[in-house]
Amino acid sequence: MRSTRRACLWLALPLAAMVGSISAATANPKVVASFSILGDLVHQVGGDDIELVVLTPAGADVHEWELTPDNFIALEDAELIFYNGYQLEQWMRQVYATVGNRAPLVPVARLSEYPTQPIVTGEFTGEPDPHLWMDPRAVQAYLPVIAEHLAELHPQAAERFHERADAASETLEALHEALADLLAEIPEERRILISTEAALVYFAEAYGFRHDGVWGINAESEGLPRQVMRIVEVIEDTRPAALFWQSTVSDRYIRSIATDTGVPVVGPLFVDSLGESGEGASNYVAMMRHNAELIRDALSVDDASGNDADGEKTQAKPKEEKQSAQEKQASKERQAGSDEE
Repeated sequence: MRSTRRACLWLALPLAAMVGSISAATANPKVVASFSILGDLVHQVGGDDIELVVLTPAGADVHEWELTPDNFIALEDAELIFYNGYQLEQWMRQVYATVGNRAPLVPVARLSEYPTQPIVTGEFTGEPDPHLWMDPRAVQAYLPVIAEHLAELHPQAAERFHERADAASETLEALHEALADLLAEIPEERRILISTEAALVYFAEAYGFRHDGVWGINAESEGLPRQVMRIVEVIEDTRPAALFWQSTVSDRYIRSIATDTGVPVVGPLFVDSLGESGEGASNYVAMMRHNAELIRDALSVDDASGNDADGEKTQAKPKEEKQSAQEKQASKERQAGSDEE
């Protein structure tokens, strides 16, 4: 009797191992996206067929993010990693060092082959500007790259990935047309976009604006005297109806410039990150609509702010008055650690 039970146990072991291997084979692959906007696009294509982790949360500055312990855990587990490229993520060397050859790293913007525009000012002038997603047509070019790499990773869901990418592309085509119609209300002489980071190059090209910023890209030093002096000269020459601040950048420089030039400040624009909960920009389509409506409202009326020249119509608190996304992430991880203890 004892030998019979022992035989049954030995027979059960291969069966249990087989069940475990089947479960592992059918589990959704673990995918990482570098920042919130790209994460939204990967989610639109991947849907419920992937397990997605986004490294930089909504509200964070993607350029100079510092990887957290949770980020490193996600990278250790990742089977596929999407990032924008063109030097957007200044911390990608750490990602490469962590991942090695264990998982493919996909530079979506470069592989999309969408035509790039040059950075317009600063120490990186002339290099490809990484903010391609500010033109919905560029994002349409991102989608096949995402779908193809997901399909290679998870062939069983390949058809669904491509179907979702096609549906998202149709949505983006409609979005581009809607934004063009909305922004057409702005008179030609008022189609000037001056912002903190000159990250609206693709938006300006797509919808017919002139564009400049205090600095070219957040990867460089910010608010240097020469940057401020240069943009003040640009403002005095062009007399824009408004100056715009971005959600992930302190507004103190642009407000100081506004005081010197008498041009009102409006914001926030969401460029390097989706909005946090309640900010009306929680996905890519909502973010782009928010930005276009804010720009239309600011540039289509005589008083861009709708109030006084120190820009009281800003729609959120400046970055420096809020806890940063990096601080929030660190706080969550500390709390999780104390709960485990």
